[in-house]
Amino acid sequence: DTIMVEKMDQISSLPETILHDILSRLPKKDAIKTSVLSKTWREIFYTFPILSICHQESIRRSSKRKKDQQIKTFLDYGKQRLLRFSDQGLAIKEFKLKLSLTCFDLQLIYPDVDQWLKLASECSVQTLKLCLPALKKDGQCLCYILHPSVIEARSLNKLVLKGRIRFDKEFLNLSVKFSSLCVLSLCNVLFDDEGAIEHVISHCPLIEHITLKWCYVYNPQGAGDMQISFMKSVSMHGLQKLKGVDIQGVQNVYIDAPNIEKIYYGADSDEPSKMNFDSCGNLRALTLMNVKNEFSFTFTDTWFLDLSSKFPFLESLELVECSMFENISISSSQLKALVLCNCSAMEKLEIDTPNLLSFRYYYAGDDLPSISFLRCSSRLEVNVRLNMIHPRLYQLEKFVEQFKPQKFSSLSFSIRPCIPSDESFYDDEYYYWEDPYSLPPTLPVPSIKHLVIRSVREVKSKYLLLVNRLFYIWRQKVFH
Repeated sequence: DTIMVEKMDQISSLPETILHDILSRLPKKDAIKTSVLSKTWREIFYTFPILSICHQESIRRSSKRKKDQQIKTFLDYGKQRLLRFSDQGLAIKEFKLKLSLTCFDLQLIYPDVDQWLKLASECSVQTLKLCLPALKKDGQCLCYILHPSVIEARSLNKLVLKGRIRFDKEFLNLSVKFSSLCVLSLCNVLFDDEGAIEHVISHCPLIEHITLKWCYVYNPQGAGDMQISFMKSVSMHGLQKLKGVDIQGVQNVYIDAPNIEKIYYGADSDEPSKMNFDSCGNLRALTLMNVKNEFSFTFTDTWFLDLSSKFPFLESLELVECSMFENISISSSQLKALVLCNCSAMEKLEIDTPNLLSFRYYYAGDDLPSISFLRCSSRLEVNVRLNMIHPRLYQLEKFVEQFKPQKFSSLSFSIRPCIPSDESFYDDEYYYWEDPYSLPPTLPVPSIKHLVIRSVREVKSKYLLLVNRLFYIWRQKVFH
């Protein structure tokens, strides 16, 4: 029987690198189970260079005595896993540490986190991910102060920090050595100095992707919850390798990166914003979110008129929940994809994009805008999704008529109800829906590739009327 098992188990005799590759393709729970298969697989698992430690897998809600023991077991497990790599001189490809304990418990284990990060750095870690609970304005004293060993890890090519992690003033005095760092992602972290992030970036000569999401700056002069505030400005220049940025919650942004291809900017809708990226002539994709006209000093009513001269290689433009202007004209000879999502202030949109291949329009509300295509490709696919409170046929007629069938490759149309939170709304507002049968059958027959009309129980009868009316109007050309 033993001989038969050995003959059947040909996988265990494969080289260690191949067995590690097999583990990397398994779900984490299945990868852990392999450690009980045999001594060989146990050793393969414990030397697997992608190491993920999450307290939720070891610490559960229980009495304080049991919880304290669980925390001790968890800390011993993490230490032993990392010491195995250190003692055997093994390299760590990726180390992920995720903690969502209470503030009190987190403070108790911060010294252990220091030791783990130091061990990971000594094992030439390439990717480091540290995720802690979200930072609150009254909890800056409970932040984990980033250990210097992270700053000195020359092997790092990807660094992801999320939650209550603090870069203190001593950090600025350290010699940052991110000579190999290509990806930097910081979300909800705290800096003691506004210029700290620029200090980091300036020491990343190979940086390709930067993410800054709702980061804070400490202000010791403030009172109470005013001691920390969102980062107000960031400047990026001289980064020859930079390919993409995702910046959210920063008021003033300056980017001078000649080879950057993708920019995602999410403004703080309650604060003025200013963004300068005019020198990014190699830009391929631009996404703007929460940009408001009254709070923006960058975008004028003619800013989108001549995108070709500003960004001759721009192929994708997305405007998400932007309320900049009532009338917007977009002109670009290279643009291939255009997305507009919940741009509520827009009343009129003119599109002059002869090479556009995809146009997606999503909107929740009843005041549908005027949309006209001055030039477009015959291969253009249009996808419209409307969440309407009062679907009225005369509005749909006017709106759909703008999409001339002969102009596009296909038109996909989705209509669904926008559900108010106030339950009394159903008794009052929906009562005044127009009866679809009361309107003359003048709705044009569009070249619709997909038509989706979703309803909810409270207004199902109204949507049935709408569906019946649409098919009554289109029946001759749709079914004959």
